[in-house]
Amino acid sequence: MSAASLLEDASGFWIPTPMAETLKSRIEAWIHCGHTGGLIIGEARLGKTKAVKALEHQLTNRSGQPIHVFYTHYGLRDVGTIRAVFAKIARALDFSVRHQTADILLESIVIRLGEAALSNNTRQVVLVVDEAQLLTIAQLNAYAEIYNDLVNLHINCVIVFVANQDQFHSLRQALLRQENRYLRERFFNNFDYFYGIRSEAELKTCLGGYDALAVSTSPVMCATEYFCPSLYRQGWRLANIAPVYWRHYRERYAIPLGLTSWGMAQFTRATNLLLMDYLPHCDDVADSVTMEACVIKSLEGAGILSSLIRLAENVD
Repeated sequence: MSAASLLEDASGFWIPTPMAETLKSRIEAWIHCGHTGGLIIGEARLGKTKAVKALEHQLTNRSGQPIHVFYTHYGLRDVGTIRAVFAKIARALDFSVRHQTADILLESIVIRLGEAALSNNTRQVVLVVDEAQLLTIAQLNAYAEIYNDLVNLHINCVIVFVANQDQFHSLRQALLRQENRYLRERFFNNFDYFYGIRSEAELKTCLGGYDALAVSTSPVMCATEYFCPSLYRQGWRLANIAPVYWRHYRERYAIPLGLTSWGMAQFTRATNLLLMDYLPHCDDVADSVTMEACVIKSLEGAGILSSLIRLAENVD
């Protein structure tokens, strides 16, 4: 894969971020405290899914032993039944679901999660459920059943639900009803908000991820050196541009649009444009005017302000 393809692979490209590290610390704290579940909630397109998927080989118990993390997600077109939940999880665990009853699917899931938990002395395993706002209360009972069956086998399963806060209202109201207290206390007593980039310091750390990202092995080169060799040889790094980058993002987009944080999808698009298309034309680290122009053009190309909004404004 070429260096450009590596950065442009939207489904595969990922760099460590302060937000992802905070997420890891919070979920690990829940596990160490013996909690049975939790909710991660945030706006759309902030990077929640990639952050939780990155946990696959990162979580450990108090003794430093690895804890297996399994990921599944839900969709609008999925059938609203308990069996549909079991089938979705079973597929994520690489089981065939055709002609399988709910009981058989449940048994397969419990066996797979239970076996994974035996890899550590605390018999812990984590199941992450993305797009949880699309689930119904009845379907949450399926997760309670999985949890109960694992408890009977002396397996400690932590189920983490990840939800889009803009669509979570209905499920939240249902969970607050008294008859659903058992679900609320088992899986939703703990929650944490997930944010995008909220400060210049966080932006600088994310830009540093590009400075550390190896895109070539022969010779070994990071993304910044590969695309901006002249600037790199002068000691410049992408993280150096954080102050002007953050200022223009705030003044041109965050403040006028009322954005509370900069989502990773938009940040990645803007930064890829900046690094691959605009900054390569700047050869002098002292040329602040050209660098600032590169930042402005990259932000314009990232689609932070939706074309639909501009169209609606023109029509009105």
